Amino acid sequence: MQFLSAKQKKIDLKEFRNKSAGEADCAVLVTEDTVVTENGVPIIVYLKQPSIETKELLKTLIKIKYDTDTRTNGLVTSSKIFGYAPRNMIRKLSCRAASLARTQPKENDVLKRFAVIAENQYELVNKQLHDRHSSMTREKVKENYRMNGSMFTSGIVNHNNPLKYHFDTGNYVGVWSAMFAVKRDIKGGHLAVPELDMKFECSDGSLIMFDGQSLLHGVTPIIKLNTNSVRYTVVFYSLKNMWSCETPHDEVENMRANRSMIEKSKTTKQRQNK
Repeated sequence: MQFLSAKQKKIDLKEFRNKSAGEADCAVLVTEDTVVTENGVPIIVYLKQPSIETKELLKTLIKIKYDTDTRTNGLVTSSKIFGYAPRNMIRKLSCRAASLARTQPKENDVLKRFAVIAENQYELVNKQLHDRHSSMTREKVKENYRMNGSMFTSGIVNHNNPLKYHFDTGNYVGVWSAMFAVKRDIKGGHLAVPELDMKFECSDGSLIMFDGQSLLHGVTPIIKLNTNSVRYTVVFYSLKNMWSCETPHDEVENMRANRSMIEKSKTTKQRQNK
């Protein structure tokens, strides 16, 4: 394990945000187990091969049916949300399991098991932050919304996504997300962090842990070496909006009560307008 001391440099966010990451954006390529620190505090950890078996995970990722989306910047992405989702009053949805739990339960169960693996590695490399993160989840989030009892509530699988520079949003403040990479016959596809002037290899089976809300990051070009080339990242995170979720039973009852109130209000207005 190597330790690298870094100091976040100031960058022009307008220059980087929503721009495609380039190999030349960062001078240092990290390819071995590394803890990056700032003022002695770990800010990002890269584990090249954290004792995980990727064959089962790859088989699972290949079977998943991904959602394709064209973002406002024109980038076409292929991904799938898993774990749990917070309440959405506009769409009249209660706190719930993501659709993968219903449509592909076996694949969903495999991903949830890796949430525990990610947490165990998190605790090994940064126990102080892990304990704070875990404590927040235990205190704030109902057991129903923790993946296999872990501190992570939610996740996303990215399928061959050359994501542009961005900040993550919606997570607890000041904690880490955990990202596994699984790839076959791919060149590039590194995680670029321009504020550190570093990019991370994302080798097959690697794990990267960092705070994606405070560090701008993107993915360098993904170059496929043959027709079967794939690059997946499986990201685990904890959503702050899950703090307000009640038990599944109470969520359903609350949604019913809200709908009832809305219907009564509509009926009252209709009577008044007659």
